[in-house]
Amino acid sequence: FSPLTKVKLINELNEREASLGVNESVSWHSEYKDSAWIFVGGFPYELTEGDLICVFSQYVPHHFLTTLLTE
Repeated sequence: FSPLTKVKLINELNEREASLGVNESVSWHSEYKDSAWIFVGGFPYELTEGDLICVFSQYVPHHFLTTLLTE
């Protein structure tokens, strides 16, 4: 699936859970509610670590990004 299709599918799942009154404890959200991690994909393989640091340094401190990229 394309990234946009995945977003649409997740939104549909969220709407379905809300319409059915699914309890938060059994929702897929509960597994990730305390997570500070995000998935970011769709970048060209030609990008370097430096390119990613430049992009994300607008939002995250540089020392934190370097740690994430080396793990």
